[in-house]
Amino acid sequence: MSNRKLRCAIYTRKSTDEGLDQDFNSLEAQRESCAAYVMSQTHEGWEALDTRYDDGGFSGGSLERPALRALMADIEKGLIDIVVVYKVDRLTRSLADFAKLVELFDRQKVSFVSVTQAFNTTNSMGRLTLNVLLSFAQFEREVTAERIRDKFRASKEKGMWMGGQPPLGYDIDHRKLVINQSEGERVRLIFQRYLELGSVLRLMKDLESRGIRSKRWVTQKGNLKGGTHFTRGALYALLQNPVYVGQIRHKDKVHDGQHEAIIDHATWEAAQDLLARNRHESRTKTNAKAPSLLAGLLVHGDGAPYRPRQAHKKGAHIHYYLHPSGTLPAHEIDSFVTEELIGLLGRQSELCQIVGTDDPAQMDLIGVKAALTSAEIALHPRRDLVLQMVDKVTIGETQLSITINRSGLRNLLTNAQSPMPSDAPGTTQASYLITRAFQLKRCGHGRKLIIGQNKDRDSTQPDLSLLRTVARAHTWFDDLKSGLNYKEIATRDAIDERLVARTVRLAFLAPDITKAILAGREPRGLTAERLVRIPKLPASWNEQRSLFGFD
Repeated sequence: MSNRKLRCAIYTRKSTDEGLDQDFNSLEAQRESCAAYVMSQTHEGWEALDTRYDDGGFSGGSLERPALRALMADIEKGLIDIVVVYKVDRLTRSLADFAKLVELFDRQKVSFVSVTQAFNTTNSMGRLTLNVLLSFAQFEREVTAERIRDKFRASKEKGMWMGGQPPLGYDIDHRKLVINQSEGERVRLIFQRYLELGSVLRLMKDLESRGIRSKRWVTQKGNLKGGTHFTRGALYALLQNPVYVGQIRHKDKVHDGQHEAIIDHATWEAAQDLLARNRHESRTKTNAKAPSLLAGLLVHGDGAPYRPRQAHKKGAHIHYYLHPSGTLPAHEIDSFVTEELIGLLGRQSELCQIVGTDDPAQMDLIGVKAALTSAEIALHPRRDLVLQMVDKVTIGETQLSITINRSGLRNLLTNAQSPMPSDAPGTTQASYLITRAFQLKRCGHGRKLIIGQNKDRDSTQPDLSLLRTVARAHTWFDDLKSGLNYKEIATRDAIDERLVARTVRLAFLAPDITKAILAGREPRGLTAERLVRIPKLPASWNEQRSLFGFD
């Protein structure tokens, strides 16, 4: 019999709070089994602690659980020698979270025991078994999540209401939307007043003066929500919510709903047209205090706009453009566009072709006006001039395109206000594009826009950043095989631990992909940043080739 007392902490968890008010529930059953196991190891010095670590109604997909946090805090204080659970997935279902817990256990010399699976972390076989079991637990959780998402999508396609905060004008009855007549009148008044006032800001003030507020509703936990004055954002969301014409939105698709409409289609269409017109006027206005040069002109290759944003960081005022795929430094992209416009204004013969004239007198006038406009843009880039010359600026995967506004350029350089011949009905003319290859690279804490010329890159020259990233991946993978963990590698190399984890995956690239990178024969657009930031690297080499464009 061991003379040393080993303090055993029993941890229990249940995903839902159903049945927790019963005298004997799932948490008690787990604790009873664990206590019996601890008692069977009394000859080894095991002794169950009186402190209870019970999480009822908490998912295993996160470490944010009160009892688990208390357990981890006591482990840090050195109050626990062994953690005992009924099953591994009671502790966590996430492989990444489990790795963090095992690291804590190792650091504090704490063992981990699963009663029903009969192993612990004091030996290598126990560690291997734990990792395998947790991998299957995480797989099961992801499959369940996919099933839920598929069911949610299918239900929305059938027009079913899938929960959440009920919109103004509707109540929930047996999981269906039913019209609340008094609130429905409010919704109709909101649409009517918007069409009369023509502005969401004026609408907001009008509703406030009338005492009309947002919907008041009670949550399942009995908390009272809503009943506040409408904000501009809330009104924009209300005016664009297809629920009011009997439809249900799921992501970017709209389906016919199973509920009655409050707004007729004519009113709905009129409101959407007015919102669209106001958006257009807003994006092209030049009287703002500090308008972004390319606001309303800069779009991603998928058609979605880049939104101008500002931030303060360490005393500096930073301007950038935001899109779901990432950000663009405003100064870099603004400077590039103005430089290209200045370059275009210096090419007189090209300008004459764009505006469609071969008259010598007109050509001289264009040359003089172009020189003056070029000097003006170089001295101080004016948004009104850019709006007149540029139709849009498109950011693709590997290239940037400036679409020139032919009519606007002609009116600017010839003082003419009549439409170009190509603008007449029944005639078309190809857009004039300025296209350049580009690349975004990190520079310190910011991003630098690298603009190339309109020619192919010398493919025989390897990308040094790519080479360095792939070499790092193999070096760090060898470190992992030698026994180091991500945190130790990150500390040694003074780098973020998450970057190590993302980079080391590249050690499993297909051999021919690695050879192509070493020879500088990778597809255009395959950068080190793209490789590192890819959410999931396929295990199949064929899928890798397809993903990165090696087909």
